[in-house]
Amino acid sequence: MIDRISATDIANEISMMRSSFSGSFLVVEGTTDSRLYGKFIDKNDCKIIPAHSKDNVRISVRESYLRRNDKKVLGIVDPDTDTLKGIDHRPPVFITDCRDSETMMIRSSAFDNVMSEYGDDEKTDHFVRRYGKIKDVIVDACYPLGLLMYVSDVNEYDLSFKDPDHRSFIERKGLRTDIDSMLSHILSNSPHSDADEDEVKEELKKEMKNDHDPWDVCRGHDMISVLSIGLREVFGGYNSRTIRTGELAGALRLAYDKETFGGSGLYADTSTWCSANSIKVWSF
Repeated sequence: MIDRISATDIANEISMMRSSFSGSFLVVEGTTDSRLYGKFIDKNDCKIIPAHSKDNVRISVRESYLRRNDKKVLGIVDPDTDTLKGIDHRPPVFITDCRDSETMMIRSSAFDNVMSEYGDDEKTDHFVRRYGKIKDVIVDACYPLGLLMYVSDVNEYDLSFKDPDHRSFIERKGLRTDIDSMLSHILSNSPHSDADEDEVKEELKKEMKNDHDPWDVCRGHDMISVLSIGLREVFGGYNSRTIRTGELAGALRLAYDKETFGGSGLYADTSTWCSANSIKVWSF
């Protein structure tokens, strides 16, 4: 049912609500984004609306803001591979500081707070001494997969990255990615792709020589999945033995507080724009 919701449906919802609400509307991609940003909005002056897709956010905000002349509508989307491709997003649509909202949270102090809750100090220290800082290890592990998504996008390989089984290509002890296993796994789960594995591997190797910012490359979903493997099997405490990715993502949202969000580029950009347009979104 959610898949059938269109950008026009979202714009119509805003128009209908406008008759009884004079404040601002913040349109976001999904329910989890609504939970995250909903912690920070001024609920008296702003309503948050999940649009259920990135395209729905962009199109519905443009429809409301430009065609229906509602100047109190803005949106937040994940850039995904747009930053790597040089695609800009301009107000009233704003992008997260990193590849997506989950990556933005992992990059912040919220990650350290989650590790304090779920990590075992002795196991963590042992891991760090041998392999390096956990956050850096996770970034390194997820970089090839994130870059493969970009390579697939640019070369139109039509590979599927929906719910990959990270356990099939993540080495346990050091949480390193086996690139050959990763390629085989993704290709075998991409029924609509006829890409040649050797060609894909060669293109990936070429792209890995470029100096991309890993925070623009790594997908938050993958980082959380790798972190959950590490917590369950390598450096986690007793309370993380059965932790799932959904629980871990929720813990990150809870740990991502007002002060942390207030230091983000997303907050700065949206606040500046809202101030210039005399509207209220955030509660601080």
